[in-house]
Amino acid sequence: MPPFFDIHGDPNMDPYTILSLPPTATDAEIKKAYRMQMLQLHPDKLAPTLGDQSIAAVTEKFHNVKDAYEFLVSPMHLTSRRLYMAKMASRRAEYERREAFMRRNGGVGDNYTAYASRGGVSGYRSGGG
Repeated sequence: MPPFFDIHGDPNMDPYTILSLPPTATDAEIKKAYRMQMLQLHPDKLAPTLGDQSIAAVTEKFHNVKDAYEFLVSPMHLTSRRLYMAKMASRRAEYERREAFMRRNGGVGDNYTAYASRGGVSGYRSGGG
């Protein structure tokens, strides 16, 4: 599993997925999920019979949970969090556009890319997300 943050400080993984939460979770729900997972994954709480690989995997997950929580609640990550949320909204909108196109055209082929590149969707350029 890769580290939560890339070299630019952006998340490599969805923080809500790591915490097993919907993107609409409140601060209280985020805090509760964080605390529950930290109790389960804390290195001091692991069984002594676990192998080295298992301990390393759980420890990495522990750090990813910590980083995901930090990303979602820390004022230090506010700008990154806003950019991440905008990127996720853009991806959802792109997915919905593709789904609508496929429904309108009976799901025949993947002509959406050709359609979008010809300017079929006003103000849209593929990529960017």
